[in-house]
Formats: sequence, C-alpha cells, structure tokens
Amino acid sequence: MNRRNFLQVGSRVGISSLLVGAGVNQFAMAQTAHAIKSVQQSGPLIVVFLRGGADGLGILSPLEDPNFIAARAPQMNFSPTDNPVILDGTKLFWHPKAQPLSELMMAGRLVPWPAVGLTNETRSHFEAQEIIERGVDQLSSLPDSLGMMTRIATGKLKDDSFLFSAGNNLPRAMQGNLPAIAIRDLQNGIGFPGGVSNLSILAQLAKVDQAHPAAATMYKTLHQLFRIQKTLDPTFETNSKPIKPYESKGKTPYANNNPSTGLRSIARLLSVDIPLQYAWVDHDGWDMHEGHPYRMPNMLGQLSQGLQAFDEDMQAQKKNYTLVVLTEFGRRFRSNGSNGTDHGHGSLSLVMGSHVPKNQVMGHWPGLTEKDLDRGVDLSVTTPYQDVLNLAMQWGQIG
Repeated sequence: MNRRNFLQVGSRVGISSLLVGAGVNQFAMAQTAHAIKSVQQSGPLIVVFLRGGADGLGILSPLEDPNFIAARAPQMNFSPTDNPVILDGTKLFWHPKAQPLSELMMAGRLVPWPAVGLTNETRSHFEAQEIIERGVDQLSSLPDSLGMMTRIATGKLKDDSFLFSAGNNLPRAMQGNLPAIAIRDLQNGIGFPGGVSNLSILAQLAKVDQAHPAAATMYKTLHQLFRIQKTLDPTFETNSKPIKPYESKGKTPYANNNPSTGLRSIARLLSVDIPLQYAWVDHDGWDMHEGHPYRMPNMLGQLSQGLQAFDEDMQAQKKNYTLVVLTEFGRRFRSNGSNGTDHGHGSLSLVMGSHVPKNQVMGHWPGLTEKDLDRGVDLSVTTPYQDVLNLAMQWGQIG
C-alpha cells in the first residue's frame, strides 16, 4: 500500500472525511504557453477548480456586444450591472450573483482574467481536466508522473507540511510522493473512522511492522492526523465528544456547500497556524447543457459567497494567501435549445489574494465575430492557464 492508496482508503472510511469601467486598468501578457514555475509563497497557494466547464461568458458578460446578444437565449442574459470591467474596449458586466466578486475587485482583492484556457483544442472533460491537473499542454508527452500541485510544491514543501485537498478524495493534481491529506469538512474536527482507539491500533501496527513498505508512510500520516486534531483542540484525547465548531472571523458566513465548506476547512487550519502551503478545493456542477437561467445563479452564488467569506476571514486573521479559480474549458458561444451551452474553449479565471494588483483586469479580449471565434463557435483562448498560475504565484511570493 502506497501513500495514495492509503489516503484513498482513508477517504472511503471517513478520514478524507472597478471602479466604474473606465477606471479599471488593463494589463496584457505575452501569450506564450510555458511550464509552471513555482516560487516560495508568503501564504498558501489555493486552487478552486470549477469542474464541468464554467461558462465564463455567463459570469462576466459582454452585454453590449450585438454578437453576444444574438447568440444567447434572452432568458440566459441579465440587465447590465454596476462597475463593468473594460478589456480591450469591450465592457464586461458581472452577473448579479457575482456582486461579491465585483466588490472584491474594487477592494483590490480580486483580478478577473477572461479568455483563459488550454492551448489544446480538446472539448473532453476527462482530457481537459487531466491536462490541467497534470500542469501540461497535452498528454502525448509528459515530463513526469506528478500532478500539477505536487510538481509546484516539490522542493518548496516544508518538512512539517503537506498537500491538503479540502474534499473527500485527493485530486489528480496531487498525484506523486509528497505527504497529502484529503478532508472536506473540518467544522467538527477530523472524524476518525472507528474512533481514536482503532486509529491508535493501526499506528501501533505500522510502528511494529517496520519491514512493511507502507509502514513508515502510514505511521507518519496517522501521526499527522492526530497532530492536526490536537492542534484544533488542545483538550482532545478521544473522539467521544466533538470539538468546538469553527467560527469565521469575517462577517460573511460560510455556507454548508462547496466551495464554502472546503474553504472553511482551509481557514480553520490556518487559524491555528498549521503550516499549510498548498490546497485544492473542487466545486462541481458547472456542466450546464441545460437549465442555465436557474443553475448559473445557484452555482455562482455558492462560488461568490465562499470566496467572499474566505477573504474576509483571512483579512481578519491577517493571513496572506493566493487563490486561483480555474476550470477545464468554457462553454459554447451560442446557446443550445435547452437554455444551456455545450462544451467550448475559452473561459474565465480569477486570482484572489493579499497581494494582487488593484483594480486591474488581465489578459486580452479576442472578440466575438465569427472570424474571432475559435473554430467559428467558441470564445478563443488568449491566455494559457499556466500563465495565470505563474503570475499569481509571482504576486504571492515572499519578498
């Protein structure tokens, strides 16, 4: 049993238990995809991954572009909102449910980055997610067997730290040989399967059977879990009573849904100074082939509330952090007959954190005429996703 198998078993049994438009500055990067190059961060690097292919055009919409108006069913659009973002002369309006994101941008805590995606042309969820989670351009030739976050953390991870997935399973992005733990909800601490006594027995077995190849890894992982629980609650000895629920120091509450639950778990670890450097949060449900008019407000409301709650909490705790929102690809420019959109190409990324540039929008707007669209049907990618990660890490680096 290796570390990944041990943690997957643990998961199954419960361990992984604008300022107004014209006032917004623009910065366009060179559009060359390149390898992700990590730097030492002044706070944790967090990726929130919108699984399913989020419709960036539905989150930050060019509502004054006649091409966009003609391409989308009327019920999928909304009236222009305040504080539009201007990119290459095009006004982009935040969806009403993204009002917290607009406020974060105006406060200098968030940078939107339209037309981000893969240089690869795939529209397959499985292939696109694999490419991003491996941190590459394509899958035909891979630099190694590591996941993207493992590669970023290699050589940067402190001895007492670990990769943290705020979910029930480790993402592909954390594949490799670094310590990693998956726990979705730490609101009541770690729910040890079978009780602490059973975990103690496993720890003793791992300690006794030193010849077993997984013994050292299992013992270290169990020790890490006990250490986390003890740090969350210094009075913890057994799990006969739950530890005190976490209370955010921000004014916006965390909701009991994704991504709030995962972000709350990260905040809880940081609140007691557990040395968390790299974390991942999945937010499922963005594959909107139908029902966009009611599904988008629901999903975007969850995302906006979670990001706002986390940022307020971190500011109150005086904690630095860098958070990047990614998705595997965008949605088709034109809506389908089910008030939805099919798999597309370019989407939207967000960079949020303590040291992002104020009142800026990043990237380059490709336009929406047929000649500007990718394959004549999708928003073109003008910034590879690797560039977003690279610049986000530069913003958050020590010094």
